[in-house]
Amino acid sequence: MAAKHILVGVDFSEHSRRTIEAVCEYAKANQSKITLIYVTDPRAFVPPQAVLLPERAAPTKETHKAELDELRDELLAGLDAHTVVLEDHAPARAICNYAKDNDVDLIAIGSHGHGRVELWLIGSVAERVVRHARCNVFVFRR
Repeated sequence: MAAKHILVGVDFSEHSRRTIEAVCEYAKANQSKITLIYVTDPRAFVPPQAVLLPERAAPTKETHKAELDELRDELLAGLDAHTVVLEDHAPARAICNYAKDNDVDLIAIGSHGHGRVELWLIGSVAERVVRHARCNVFVFRR
């Protein structure tokens, strides 16, 4: 059965861009709705430059939304595509909760290919989404 609503986790890396491109092909073939999601940490570190040089201020929720909208317009033109930016210090939890609350059939997320030791030490958003999501998860490897 084809997914009707696909949630794509974005971190603005080249790898997440390739994930969006792959999902685009699937969505075209199956007439799926796509939601691009970015989760920002509201407690993120603010570098001293942001205070001293206002033009180098830390990105805001609005700037992330604008970047996400730009990606949508560039890569998903002509598709039923939406964007959402959430604030949460646990990105995997935010992605899983959004998917559960919004009838998402499939979560697509890029893997950064962490080794076993690094994964054990710090974990990974993709790995946590796979473990906790209530829908199917497609992990795009590098």
